[in-house]
Amino acid sequence: MSIWFTEELHPYYRKGIRIKRVLADEQTQYQHLQFVETEFFGNAMILDGIIQLTERDNMGYHEMITHVPLLAVGKPKRVLIVGGGDGGSLKQVLRYPSVEQVLVCELDQRVVDLSREHFASFGDPWADPRAELLIRDAFGFLEENPGQFDVIISDTTDPIGMAERLFSDEFYKLVVRALTPHGAAATQCEQPYFDTQLIKTIYQTAKMLTKNPAYYYANIPTYPGGGIGFMYVSNTPWENGLKTPYPAGVNEYINPDIHKGAFALPEFFRKELYG
Repeated sequence: MSIWFTEELHPYYRKGIRIKRVLADEQTQYQHLQFVETEFFGNAMILDGIIQLTERDNMGYHEMITHVPLLAVGKPKRVLIVGGGDGGSLKQVLRYPSVEQVLVCELDQRVVDLSREHFASFGDPWADPRAELLIRDAFGFLEENPGQFDVIISDTTDPIGMAERLFSDEFYKLVVRALTPHGAAATQCEQPYFDTQLIKTIYQTAKMLTKNPAYYYANIPTYPGGGIGFMYVSNTPWENGLKTPYPAGVNEYINPDIHKGAFALPEFFRKELYG
């Protein structure tokens, strides 16, 4: 008998994946956290009924949200990851030899614990001495650390419940304030078809705060609509990253063509966003 997990993030759209077994299922202090073994996508993490990542297609998300700002900065030393308790973004950041410290500001310790157990393919980036885990709310930490980070990665859930604040004007102001003068941030920024107005609002905020904001996206089959977008937020042009070589290690998604093409938007959305 097949077991199907169905996600209904919008009232007019749903998707499903077939699962083989449930690996973990618990209500933490903050959210309903599940890990499942799927029929095709490998192990997957689900938060409050929404798929966050799978072993098979996470590379599109983790490589694009990290390498685009990291390459634009060139030789980042201090990096902050907001969220990211699964360790996938941390793994990519640690590929850069210039990085001296990566702080991961994650609210839920159980996300970290269970991800270390069920995403063995990530290795164990937490064991790297440059990595430091902070179990706390990111807002307070950002307020306390102006001008401290070369790169900030906002690796967050969808804007539902507590996570809504991570898509607010206030949050973006704190992120930009916490960057060094030539630093860059990348944030999870939803899907062009379903979240057009939210993305437009965030882009206008980013445009007021920095000189070179831009929206880009990646194909991830298990996300709504088959893709996810990111907001690049910086005074440094993202194009600088096209001149920077990739760090040692194997890329599974990003390459120079993907990197450049990710900023080429479908015409209907380009008009909505840029006018």
